[in-house]
Amino acid sequence: MKSTTFWQKIKLLIFKLLLIGSFFLLILIIYLDSKVKNEFEQQAWDIPAKVYARPLTFSLGQSLKFSDLIKELNLLGYRQTIKAVASGEYEAYQQTLVIHTRPFKFWDGEQASQFIQLTINDDKISSLQDFKSKQNINFLRLDPLLLGNVQINPNNNTQDRQLVYLDDLPADFITALLVTEDRAFYNHWGLSLKGIARALWSNLSQGEVRQGGSTLTQQLMKNHFLSNERSLSRKSQEALMALLTEYHYDKKTILQAYVNEVYLGQSRNTAIHGFARASEFYFDRKLSKLNLSQIALLIGMVKGPSYYNPRRHPQRAKQRRDRVLSQMSEQGLLDQQSYLEAISRTLMVVSKPPIRTSRVPAFMGLVKRELSSDYSAASLKKDGLKLFTSLDPILQEKAEKSLSQRLAQIDANNQLQGAIIVTDIASGEIQAVVGDRQPNYVGFNRAIDAYRQTGSVIKPLVYLSALQNPENFNPVTPIKDQVFSLTGTDGSVWSPQNYDKQQHGDTNSLIPLAEGLINSYNLATARLAMQVGIDEIVETITDMGFERELQAFPSIALGSKEMSPLEVTILYQAIANQGVSVRPQALIAVQDQYGNLLNRYVRKSEQVVDKEAAFIIRYLLTHVAKRGTAKSLSWKLPNHNLAGKTGTTNDLRDSWFAGFDDNKLAVVWLGRDDNQPTGLTGASGALLVWADLFKQIKKSSVDLSLPQGVVYGYKQGGFFSGFTSCNNKELMPFYESELPQGFEICE
Repeated sequence: MKSTTFWQKIKLLIFKLLLIGSFFLLILIIYLDSKVKNEFEQQAWDIPAKVYARPLTFSLGQSLKFSDLIKELNLLGYRQTIKAVASGEYEAYQQTLVIHTRPFKFWDGEQASQFIQLTINDDKISSLQDFKSKQNINFLRLDPLLLGNVQINPNNNTQDRQLVYLDDLPADFITALLVTEDRAFYNHWGLSLKGIARALWSNLSQGEVRQGGSTLTQQLMKNHFLSNERSLSRKSQEALMALLTEYHYDKKTILQAYVNEVYLGQSRNTAIHGFARASEFYFDRKLSKLNLSQIALLIGMVKGPSYYNPRRHPQRAKQRRDRVLSQMSEQGLLDQQSYLEAISRTLMVVSKPPIRTSRVPAFMGLVKRELSSDYSAASLKKDGLKLFTSLDPILQEKAEKSLSQRLAQIDANNQLQGAIIVTDIASGEIQAVVGDRQPNYVGFNRAIDAYRQTGSVIKPLVYLSALQNPENFNPVTPIKDQVFSLTGTDGSVWSPQNYDKQQHGDTNSLIPLAEGLINSYNLATARLAMQVGIDEIVETITDMGFERELQAFPSIALGSKEMSPLEVTILYQAIANQGVSVRPQALIAVQDQYGNLLNRYVRKSEQVVDKEAAFIIRYLLTHVAKRGTAKSLSWKLPNHNLAGKTGTTNDLRDSWFAGFDDNKLAVVWLGRDDNQPTGLTGASGALLVWADLFKQIKKSSVDLSLPQGVVYGYKQGGFFSGFTSCNNKELMPFYESELPQGFEICE
């Protein structure tokens, strides 16, 4: 009886354990089933948003340096050949190029591959033709440089893939894949009993889990849902999920997911997933353009992307490729001649991954900020968006070098930092952003996040506020450059001083308003601000695009308010653009993963400053560059009429320069992150970086054609030394309706 009772208890215990185990198994199955269905139904294979630079355009007469074009072609991964027969290749003959462009679907339409010939003379396109027909071409774009993916968590590994559909795969690709990886794919329900038995025997003989006997469906589950851990628990989940996947979805859907998910290599911290992206990564070609030998290499790498890496282990990779080709031949997919031809080929792998990425973390940070109001982080991480931007990769490289090389010259201990923003004046497109002296540094983005006192770089806004009131102020209005003090309501005393600690002007310390700006006199500027009214100055700054709160303290006139380089750029954009505010922006358009246009970013313009006052300020800023605080530009960059303003803060903590020609605006800031003195003024620091940059680009003198309502005036024996006739180059512009008494219009 006791024995019977004992065995009954054992049976009951086993039954309970089985019941509990079945319950937990059911819960696990329900959970895994939900997970599988959610991924497939939402097509949630992570495809991070890709960011593209501006496409380089070609048109007859366009300014373009031959060396810059070659550099751009190399960045894009175009290959110089003796005979350009395929897209992505070019020939070079002195100043003439023959280019076989790649097809690309832009935000405004698709552009087919074209075979073109262009000639550049004197840094301009002098000839642009179709190579075969010799017909002139009016307009053409190269495919844009892929800058990289939007990384939501830049410190974590990311995935990169290019979505492809089964119908777009090369002929016999799937057949070759199945012959190599899963010959029974169309006959099993996600598991291969033969494979499991073979793997089980191997694992038992080795004493550990070494083989998995995985079908394609199991591989898909492991790649997308599970880790690479070699354990029975992980393999059990893999098997269950494979069965559930096969139950819910047809073979075509599973294959579609597999070819886009399979892991095929690593590029730094980015995992290469899917055959389409791997084709670009290893061969710099679209998957549909691969030959049989290249297809076999990719399929062979599925077994071990690191072990069979064709760049690191070419012999292993070739042996594996030839084994795949042999299996294809054995299965009747290849005739003997095709097989022998395929195995005789080299690997044909490009020596290094095409330079699809120009690491521009500061610019990427700006792009993410602009996107934040329209797209969620989840969408940017998973939905395969294509983001087209205005970044000029060649200009970006020049800006990076200008900052890093100049700082290396003036600061050996690496404590000095800097930032640069370059924009197109007319369109507001942001063409370059540098946020660190080490441009690849992913961290604090000084271009958009460093809020520092602006010093004298803000002064043009004070003078602009005055000049918009022509009844009371004009370029020759006498301003007193004399010391004074103001006591605040809290008892604090503000006593501004000129940089040289001197007063200037006649015996009464009177100077013309224009000289206060040109020579950046603090006392004259502060007194002018008090006359204009601090509230008026705040209103001007706000009207020109400054969005944060701005309190009306007198010291704002001398740059006490902290601003970022981006905010300073916004203000100067309106100055450089004749009083028209076009908010600087990086985004041009957004497509979905299929190439459909989701958003076109149209820049709105608004006349925020009287065009007459805007012209006068631009004119005065050219004199800052000729004979004022930025006069070194007149010999660093001769034969060009440039404009700009230096900025230096107390104790030489910040060095600024905001300057422009007729097309481009660039703002440069230098300083230390700990806000300690740098020993640099705006002229001895930031201006040098700006000049280094503009030495490398084509410059156009600032257009000083008089707008309607503005005239040049002079006065015999006038306010300025030698200011005596129309031929004098120091004539001053005035509102025609408010020409000062005693002045005559210079016809």
